[in-house]
Amino acid sequence: MTASPTILIADPDEETRLALAEAVGRADPAARVIEAADGSALNRALADSPVDLLFVDVLLPQTNGADIRRWRETGNPQGLVVLVTDMLAPRWSATARRVGAYDVILKPLGDLHIGRLLAARRILSRSLDCLVVDPGQATRTLVRKLLGQSHFSFRIREAAGGRDAVRLIERDPVDLAIIEMSLPDYPALEVACRINDRRPETRILMTGPRIEEGVQRQLTTFGASGFLPKPFQFFDIDKAVHESFGLWQPYLINALRRESLLDAGPTMGQAV
Repeated sequence: MTASPTILIADPDEETRLALAEAVGRADPAARVIEAADGSALNRALADSPVDLLFVDVLLPQTNGADIRRWRETGNPQGLVVLVTDMLAPRWSATARRVGAYDVILKPLGDLHIGRLLAARRILSRSLDCLVVDPGQATRTLVRKLLGQSHFSFRIREAAGGRDAVRLIERDPVDLAIIEMSLPDYPALEVACRINDRRPETRILMTGPRIEEGVQRQLTTFGASGFLPKPFQFFDIDKAVHESFGLWQPYLINALRRESLLDAGPTMGQAV
């Protein structure tokens, strides 16, 4: 069972901090809440406490976005940063990416927001065992790189075909399997069905060129929780993984998809 989190609320307005702290208390009475009114207090709190979830106002005085990103990358890579704001500025998604934010949410934050974020943290706070099944070495390498840009943390194993994938699953459980629809030995849906039979707790994503809507609706029959069409980018994977685990999708994912930030990382191209 995941321990209750330590949550840091960094906002210059005392009433906003109080309202957010009360919402956290309703969602998880055991959560520890720390408050900061400016960037100096924020940095002290991040240095002194193992923070799991950080709410930070985008206009917090004396705040350096580079310090927040550095904390997440070196202090707690699985910590979540949520930017809160009264108004969305142009290119707000690019700002969120620069500080390593998980999401950007408009004030006021209510119980529903807090509940969704705490549910996501329970999955995001642990490393997920992921099996990538694809006959192409270059494709598997690229998928590994894209997964590395996710807020989820993955321990990745690879298989070039269905036979090896089933063998790996029989030996060790995995949380997530990403299976290419065109495999050299077994039909991909048979592989998904075998994995589901042996490890029903595993979330299975099928991937490949776009398929007919009727075929996509039938994927659940074989134990698959979704389909990831190529070409895709890291935020497409994040969206599919959120859906697989029944989590609310961060608003940032949809913004990144709309803006097609091709410079955010490698893209799964048509040639693979």
